[in-house]
Amino acid sequence: MGFRYWLHVVLDLLFPSTCAACRMPVSGSLCLCAGCMADVRYLHSPLCVRCGALFAAGNGGDHICGACLRRPPPFVLARAVVLYAPPVSTLLQRLKYGGDRTVLSTLTHLAVPFDLTPFASCDLIIPVPLHRKRLRERGLNQSLLLAHGFFSQDAQVIRPDILVRTRDTAPQTRLGGKERRKNLRSAFAVTRRADICGRSVCLVDDVLTTGATVIECAGALMRAGAGEIKVLTMARAVESMIVGPAGKETGRG
Repeated sequence: MGFRYWLHVVLDLLFPSTCAACRMPVSGSLCLCAGCMADVRYLHSPLCVRCGALFAAGNGGDHICGACLRRPPPFVLARAVVLYAPPVSTLLQRLKYGGDRTVLSTLTHLAVPFDLTPFASCDLIIPVPLHRKRLRERGLNQSLLLAHGFFSQDAQVIRPDILVRTRDTAPQTRLGGKERRKNLRSAFAVTRRADICGRSVCLVDDVLTTGATVIECAGALMRAGAGEIKVLTMARAVESMIVGPAGKETGRG
């Protein structure tokens, strides 16, 4: 046991590691305590093969949900890593509204088990943009940071310069499904059409709630000539996305 080992022992004693969510002490290099880690819920089948909406248990295997049948979204696939609930929601809120970049390593760690294979064929990775006013206020775009966390080996194809937010829209958090769609109508534009013509895109955002944001972004990309669009988010607000038996939805806005 050399100098480095004892240095780490001393540092752990003087500055014990704490859980990234609840601040309770944790051992070694763990990001979350055992209690918070137990609360992380990864999303898995059965779910909609198109939008990734969760089906209630016992509702069969993966299949397309009623909402996607009635109104197919402009993306071919949407997936989220985990459920939007504590501790993940706590970490994302600290990143998004508090500018706390220290949570990024934990979020990236939580995404390690997630299968990124469906997105391997994408030519470009485009984060959902913030309006320049909101970007100045926050000092970061959480979607861009998450894109780098998800695709750390593919930084050269992460393109935050292609899709822009043309209007400083009202915050979505207090709006319902219809209000969200109206609020975001024509709020995004493509600045480099030649760069996306015929190319497949992975659109990255932090949370998928009603889907209004990624639908508007995907629509703008498709109108500008992009090929297929896939959506990847860190989390999904499951309360608006669970589909009950026989395809009856419980409130997907």
